Amino acid sequence: MEKRVILLIGYKGLIGNYLYRFFKKKKYTKLLAIDKDDKINLLDSTVLKNFLEVNKNINYIINASGKNDHIKREKDKNKHEDVKILLDYINENVVVPKNIIELSSVTCKKLKSVVHFSSLYGLKSPYHPIYNRKKSLSYCVSKTALEGLTKYYATLLAPKGIRINNIRVGGVKNNQPKDFIKSFLKKTPINQMVNKKDLANTVDFLCSEKSKYIIGENISLDGGYTLW
Repeated sequence: MEKRVILLIGYKGLIGNYLYRFFKKKKYTKLLAIDKDDKINLLDSTVLKNFLEVNKNINYIINASGKNDHIKREKDKNKHEDVKILLDYINENVVVPKNIIELSSVTCKKLKSVVHFSSLYGLKSPYHPIYNRKKSLSYCVSKTALEGLTKYYATLLAPKGIRINNIRVGGVKNNQPKDFIKSFLKKTPINQMVNKKDLANTVDFLCSEKSKYIIGENISLDGGYTLW
């Protein structure tokens, strides 16, 4: 069996680090991994293009990079976000995925699938009462834009045999305050946080030919949170 070649972007983050260890153990898989900490500027099209030209045989791309908005205790609930913050989120969560899709779809002739990560709040508004600090407007706007980007390029690239999909991840346990977790689970039918292995299995599925008829989807991996 021929090895699939996977590029994992953002392998040092919460999700990326787990995926790195998960795919390293997979048979018939060659894993390439880069991170912005490796001084690869994904906003620089030339830098990204040069990397892809050296690795033209990539079959699947997992983009686990991006700017997040982690839950933490803060007293200031009313501060409005500066436009610069919005632009930072747009750059990291929309422009970078745009660059990845556009450059890889031209450079990597064996490319089959690109997987990005959205959020519950790419689909719906945060439930503000469970947050000590308002969830970042810029984060939510950028994830909504990412879902639109996914649909747009999915329809353009499907005829070339390239699938673009998103995973909406909700409720990954990451040292959040206990009161937040309790409130979050009250709105989650399955009554538990996301298991990273379940997340990895979903990514693995999208990085295989078992998902070849899944195009432009924003898959909710949230235990039913977005149903209520």
